[in-house]
Amino acid sequence: MKRSLQVLALIAAFISTSVFSGDLVLVEENHAKIEKDGVIYIFDSYIVMFQQPYYILVQREDKKPINLEQVEPLAVEYILPRGCTGPLQRRPDLDQHNENNSKLLIGIAC
Repeated sequence: MKRSLQVLALIAAFISTSVFSGDLVLVEENHAKIEKDGVIYIFDSYIVMFQQPYYILVQREDKKPINLEQVEPLAVEYILPRGCTGPLQRRPDLDQHNENNSKLLIGIAC
């Protein structure tokens, strides 16, 4: 529970109030670890109930900075089988990161 509250606080800080109007909910069954080129990435997705898009939180298991260009294709691959019921649309206007780029929030509607 404590971890969930910390993550929600982080995400709430990422998302501007002009874009976000509601309560984010962690989609627990979407938690995943994906390995690419020897690096393990941790993916969690959040939604506002009954709305699009997905807010995908990505971080490296080793907590090092992340490059969006490297993880964007992984985020698409991650969310497609977990919740897309329509065509995928990237929402780069929702993308955010923390100050050292160790956590990225990626917006994807589908």
